[in-house]
This record gives sequence, structure tokens and C-alpha cells, in this order.
Amino acid sequence: MAILDVLEPQLVRLRARYAKTPLPRFFAWWGGELLSFLPAGWRAALAEGRESLLLHVADGQLVARRETARGVTDFGQVALDQDVDVQRGDFQRLRARIDEPQLRQFFCVPPARVLRRTLNLPAAAEDNLRQVLGFEMDRQTPFKADQVYFDYVVRGRDAAGRQIVVDLVVMPRNAFDEELAPVTQLGIPLDGVDCWLNSADGQRLGANLLPVERRARRSHQRLWINLGLAAVSVALAFGVMGRTVANREVALEKMTAEVQAAQEEAKQVAALRKTLEDTIDSANFLTQKKRTVVPAIALLKDLTERLPDSTYIERLNVTEDGRVELQGLSDRSENLIAELQKSKVLGDPAFQGVVQPDPRVKKDRFNLVAQLKPREAAPARPAADKAAAEKAADDKAPAAAAPAAEPKEGSANAPAARKE
Repeated sequence: MAILDVLEPQLVRLRARYAKTPLPRFFAWWGGELLSFLPAGWRAALAEGRESLLLHVADGQLVARRETARGVTDFGQVALDQDVDVQRGDFQRLRARIDEPQLRQFFCVPPARVLRRTLNLPAAAEDNLRQVLGFEMDRQTPFKADQVYFDYVVRGRDAAGRQIVVDLVVMPRNAFDEELAPVTQLGIPLDGVDCWLNSADGQRLGANLLPVERRARRSHQRLWINLGLAAVSVALAFGVMGRTVANREVALEKMTAEVQAAQEEAKQVAALRKTLEDTIDSANFLTQKKRTVVPAIALLKDLTERLPDSTYIERLNVTEDGRVELQGLSDRSENLIAELQKSKVLGDPAFQGVVQPDPRVKKDRFNLVAQLKPREAAPARPAADKAAAEKAADDKAPAAAAPAAEPKEGSANAPAARKE
């Protein structure tokens, strides 16, 4: 219990700071919405832990009311004009009707027996509000702090959060002890002393004038159970998170290995594809050259047909880029360009340099250049014609393989008779 007494001021500060945030309103709304989905029996079961027993003195009787989440109902009375032992026994039987070991018990005094003041204080005072109210007691009330029991209820905060509205409840100590005398002589442990707002409806203020040292000592069994469950939940949560991280690491390692294997396989496939392409290009190089480059025999044939008989070629050179260089003699050199322009093999014929006459042979010496035209590829045969040709070839193959029929005598194709 000493630990709880030490922690009480810190808990008060935490509750005050928590109350300044919008979280309490959100959780209250959220909890109400969640509870609305539950059956009525379940809601009643969850509300049983919040019930309290409210006591007050009226007409010479100790009146007990039962406060639950559904409201306040009359529960029983104990006559105070009986012997103390009889009163104690009656109260014990009354209390035994409620099967709740940790039932809270509050004593409520009439509103006329307390002094209530509504104060507007700076929000910064909320962390140490009890001390601030103790210092302000002689200024706000006709009493000093050591002459009264007091408590407060924070009723609201302004939108800017700079001020708080506090209900201060004060009761002189002698009047307090006088009101609690019937309960004190019966030895009833109290969790607090409150004030009625409306005794007919059972509404109370929500303050607690009872000093901390006089309040009932509870075992706080539920608190420790809740703390234990919270610790287990946190441990399980960390365990689940750790296991999840470990599983993700294993999955990541496995996926990384699969990706690396796929990358290696892709590299091998790419290398094989490159090798295959190079091999195909090398295999098709000569074929491609043969298809695109004009053969030398075709070039010589064309030159023979185009050049006049009186023209002689002394030098013929064909470069790799298809450039044709002609050097020779002709007595009709002015007609060479016109003749070569008609060629289907050569294109762009032109003289290189100046045509010079050679007096020794009485002809003009010329240097002429031209460009080989690309060879026209044979038109591709349609696929249907190709298939028909392959089928015809297959049909002719057995006939060719069969032995030739013996020719008839006297036939024109019959071989001549051998001479004896």
C-alpha cells in the first residue's frame, strides 16, 4: 500500500494531463459504440464491476442505495434506534445480498451541509490543484485549510486551454465527523464521502471529502490482475512482433536466394542467347553477303555488255564498301558515263580526274568510279506455295525410288539391240 500512496500524486498529475487531451472524449464515445453492439446481458455483466453502495441518514435510519450503470435504486434501511450490535448485524445481512467483494461504499451528505464554490483557475494549476486550492482556501471560503475537508471536481476547460472551471466542495471537520458518526460506530469501511446533487434521483456530485488515510484499504486484486494481464499482453505482443520479424527475415533470405538464382539463370540464358545470335550471325554472314553483294561475274558481264569494243580496261578495283574504280583506254570516253548509267549493277558513274589523250595509242586515258547497286533479293515465296511444293516433292519421291518399268519392244525409248 505504501507504493500506491507514493504513486498517488503522480497518478493525479497524469490524470490531469490526460484529461486535457481529446482522448477521454474519444475513448468514451468509442467504448459506448462498442458496448452498443453487445447483448444486453453482456453489457449488464460488464457494468457490475462499477456498482457502488450509497449510504445516507434520513429519518433516523441508515438508508442504502445501490448504484449501477443503469441507475440508482433503493436497497434497504437500518434503523439507528437499535442496539449497535443489532445495527451492525442488519447492515452485514444487507451487504451480503451483493455478491461483490470489492463493492465500493460511499456516504453522501445533504447539499446544505457543504459549501460549494465555482472557481476559474489557470490551466497550469491543474497539476497541483489540491495544493493551489489549499492556499486559496482562506480567500475563497471563511475557513482555513486545516479546519475543513475539501475536494474538487473539474467541470470544464475553455477552448484555448488556458483556464479550467473547478467546483470546490468544503465541509467543516466537526460537521463532517458529526455526519459520519452513525457509520463510524458501526465500523463500516468507506471509500469516500460525497455530496448529493439530487437525493431523490440518487445523483451525487462526484467528489470525495474523505481523507486518504481514512479510506478503506482495498487489496486491489483486480488492479494486480489487470497489471499482470497487461504485462502478459505486452510480452506476447513483443513475442509476436519478434517472431514476425524473424519469419520475415527468413522469408527475405529465401526470396533473396531465389532472386539471386533467377538472376544467375537469367545471366546464363542471356549469355547463351548472345552466343547463339553471334553464331547465327556468323553462319548467315556469307549467305547475307552472297544475297546482297553483286557477284564479280555479274559485274564483269555488265561491263562487257555496256562498254564499247574499242574500250580497254587496264585496272578494275572493287572496295569493301562497293566502290568500283575503272582505269583504261577508250576512243569514245565521252559516251562511257551515258552507257554506265543504263547499268543495273553500277550506279552514280563519274570520271575521277581529267580525261587525258594518249598519243601513243591514239585513245583517251580515263579514271572512272561508280558504286555497286544492292543486289535485288529474290521475292519470298508464299507459305502456301512453299507447302504445296514440299508436298509435291514428297509425292514424287516414292515414284522416283520405284524401279523403271521394262520398255515394250518396238518402243521409241527402247535401247538399241546389242550387236552379237
